[in-house]
Amino acid sequence: MLQRWQTKLEWLNLVLLLLLPLYHLYSADTLQPGSLALLYLFNLAALIASFRFKPYSAAVKKLPASAWLEQHLLLALILTLLCWFYLPQAPFIQPQAQWLWLSTQLTITGLLLRLCWAVKKQSVAPATSGQNWLVGYASQSGMAQQLAQSSAKQLQQAGFSVALAELNQLTQHQLNQYQKALFVVSTYGDGEAPDNASQFYQLAQQWQSSLDQLQFAVLALGDRSYQQFCAFGHWLQQWLHSREAKALQPLLELDSSERQSAALTQWQQLLTGFTAPLTAQQAPTIDTSASWLQASLSSRYIANPASTGLPCYIVKLQAPAGTHWQAGDIVEIQPENSKCNVALWLTRHLVNGCQAVHYQGRHIPLCWALAELQLDKVQPPANGESLAQWLTAQPKLPLRNYSIASVPGEGPITLLVRQVQCNDGALGIGSGWLTAWAMEQQPVQIRLRSHNQFHLPADSSNTPLIFIANGTGIAGIRALLAQRVALGQRQNWLLFGERKQQSDFFFARDIQQWQQQGFISHCSLAFSQDQTEKCYVQHVLAEQQQQLRQWLAQGAAIYVCGSLHGMGEAVHEVLQQVVGEAGLAQLKQQGRYRRDLY
Repeated sequence: MLQRWQTKLEWLNLVLLLLLPLYHLYSADTLQPGSLALLYLFNLAALIASFRFKPYSAAVKKLPASAWLEQHLLLALILTLLCWFYLPQAPFIQPQAQWLWLSTQLTITGLLLRLCWAVKKQSVAPATSGQNWLVGYASQSGMAQQLAQSSAKQLQQAGFSVALAELNQLTQHQLNQYQKALFVVSTYGDGEAPDNASQFYQLAQQWQSSLDQLQFAVLALGDRSYQQFCAFGHWLQQWLHSREAKALQPLLELDSSERQSAALTQWQQLLTGFTAPLTAQQAPTIDTSASWLQASLSSRYIANPASTGLPCYIVKLQAPAGTHWQAGDIVEIQPENSKCNVALWLTRHLVNGCQAVHYQGRHIPLCWALAELQLDKVQPPANGESLAQWLTAQPKLPLRNYSIASVPGEGPITLLVRQVQCNDGALGIGSGWLTAWAMEQQPVQIRLRSHNQFHLPADSSNTPLIFIANGTGIAGIRALLAQRVALGQRQNWLLFGERKQQSDFFFARDIQQWQQQGFISHCSLAFSQDQTEKCYVQHVLAEQQQQLRQWLAQGAAIYVCGSLHGMGEAVHEVLQQVVGEAGLAQLKQQGRYRRDLY
């Protein structure tokens, strides 16, 4: 708006400077030629300089007729007020001298603005002279964020100016500043936006400005086991289209449980197309096998003997020396089939499982490679077909994610795994591999994933924390509590629920010890089958609303881990009743309401 006004004022000042000599020539008024001539020349020099700096200012966008009229009416109002109230303060009596005096001040102010805009444009010229990129992400468990960070890094190494931001950080004005954008977004629960995109989702639907200058691509992450697969990614794609943004390619859907994905390959091809000047050695990829580690299964034992629920196991994995993670992080497991299932497949298809193959950078027997594949979708190789080439084309077993229950200082990676049973009684692939089929000291392929949304606050020394969990969700909470204990931070309130205290109180010894040592100042337990009337975590939280308000008033943050349906939704409703929908949205924005639900 100021640049538009400055352009108008420059032309008005030019007209005034052209008319003043004519007025002086035909006017009978006597003026003070010396001082006015000096003022006139100074004004003219400043105006010429202002015109010279105009090309170095940013281009002024066209406005709709209504907005153009509003801005020019406002400028007319400001000029009228200056004439009525400021012009009489001029040190000259003659009207033409007063106008020259006011014009000179406006010209000098405009020249200073032109200089500022020129310097600002020059400072960002290297970024905007090429392409100004935005990489936005919406991530609940950290995978979308990591893919976004890798994509941004690849663009930066190609020399582009790149801004990396979660969607909640973006405003309508910021989106208008970019020419190209990549969005890596996951879907939370049944089609919802992740917590770090919920505010963007609400506000963006009210924005009306066009994004016709923006070219974009969307990589949508999701889980095919949910009915609303990649729903938030589809909403974002449609919203951008409705704002006249232009898609660089159709939306890509990525099942986060897949280790091999055509969508990830296409995304990499898109990036490579923009970073083509890089050599093959320089160009990074967004997913490399180097991030996979070989851990060994050091021990496992059942954590809930005599429970009425499904068996849960404490599984400990010994990672390579130097492996690091933070409390709240997630480990991805590449599961394997049982030896019995592999043997049945080999027998059925009359294939020799002992023959050596080169697979995933390893020389291993064929039966080991088959253990990582979806055997129900694998057909034997054709006659004369290379085993290595055939294996590469076969679908791998989907990955499984688990919250880490330990911190690095405690040694191995500790997991709490509940066995999953299929309708036919067979064990689920992930839980079956970790709790039954893998032998002690057997290698387990793992990949650590930073879960920034579930880390402790950066400065949590004086921050009270409320931890809410049910079932195996206590695993992620146990790691956060262990980190708080290691830091000597005592303002911790734990709410945990399961079936029976006698059999289902996971990590009971640690929790009771920390409570005795004063590291858990409040411990609220809800065991649903220990009394006639069922009592769950959300009921205990609702009963302690007054204490909840007191902790929140002291700046407490809330961490929730466990089942999305049931506990997660019910706790969310209780929090809404206590602080209101706007208050809960504010807690999310402040990073004081963090969830890891599944």
